[in-house]
Amino acid sequence: MRILYHHRTRSRDGQRVHIDGLVGAFRRAGHEIEIVAPTLRVESPRPGAQRHGSVEPRDESGPPRASALREAAELAYNLVESARLRAAARRFQPDALYSRHALFTTSPGSAAAALALPLVIEVNAPLALERARHGGLSFEALARRLETRALNRADRVVAVTKALADRLAEQGVAREKLEVHWNGLEPEALARRPDGAAVRRRLGVDQNLVLGFVGFVRDWNRLERAFPFLAKEPRAVLLLVGEGPDRPRLEREASRAGVADRVRFLGTVARSEVIDHVAAFDVALLPETPEYASPLKLLDYLAAGRALLAPDRRNLREVISDGENGLLFDPERPSAFDEKLAALAASSERRERLGAAARATIDRLGLTWDRNAARVVALFAAEIERRRAAGGVR
Repeated sequence: MRILYHHRTRSRDGQRVHIDGLVGAFRRAGHEIEIVAPTLRVESPRPGAQRHGSVEPRDESGPPRASALREAAELAYNLVESARLRAAARRFQPDALYSRHALFTTSPGSAAAALALPLVIEVNAPLALERARHGGLSFEALARRLETRALNRADRVVAVTKALADRLAEQGVAREKLEVHWNGLEPEALARRPDGAAVRRRLGVDQNLVLGFVGFVRDWNRLERAFPFLAKEPRAVLLLVGEGPDRPRLEREASRAGVADRVRFLGTVARSEVIDHVAAFDVALLPETPEYASPLKLLDYLAAGRALLAPDRRNLREVISDGENGLLFDPERPSAFDEKLAALAASSERRERLGAAARATIDRLGLTWDRNAARVVALFAAEIERRRAAGGVR
């Protein structure tokens, strides 16, 4: 199948992991892909490194005038984008159009209609709600209206969690259009057992209880939740794999808690090295996450076979069953995180059992980009067949 793939992402964060993962899976399956996207922004912190983490909300707040101008530019870009999509379609002759949704983006729907192409739109977050929540949306009513209209023009809308799909339905997206595909893992992440022992030796933490986190370091990750446990457990260390704007605050909080010497910021690492670092953890931490997200870090924790601790939120319960393949804590009860973490720290046998079940979750739920690509192709094939039966194939 020939698939025209559209997105507006210019960064190398978790969004790029998702894009590269799905595009790579399409190509491995023998499909031809043509990408229509903006120029990639160069922002890697050091040669060979790649920022890694969940697709998480961005703080796009700013002066109201700047916000309004940005939104006007996003709307105007649809004219450029529509022309680029049509030009690419004339050259590439695709069978279908796949689009990664961005706020104020209407071009995929109009292009698909003009070209008589089946359209699948992927949604990673309720973007109008998200940007409004973080104070960066001037035309909120217009954004919501356009978002709902754009998604309803698709033949299918792929949400990354059921929790997100339900939010989109509440927003007005037709329920019958909605599909759920959690984020996935690359074959490389599953092809071998990761070597955490080498990382532990290199970092000098062989004899420690190693807590760990992977991702972009933002304040909403609530990583300071681990500091009281560190203060009570002198053999514990916390490894933070990633960078982000919350690092200075966390360093100050760690100093105030008297644990600064056992909170280690490792910075960004190459994508190929992430799983080995996660395998060095005794307990993988996800202290907080948006209630609709499909965190990439969670999948890395599963792939490495780590015992994990995460908040008891609806989206995470789609993958994690408390006490079976991870532990979930009540984020509304202040002592719950410490209690669950202490329980994991006390039993290596329990950590091993949970870790083994965590890795088995990948196969059980099909949490790979290859499975996701196959699901998308099946959606396109069904829509093409429906149109053929209705006499609407070009």
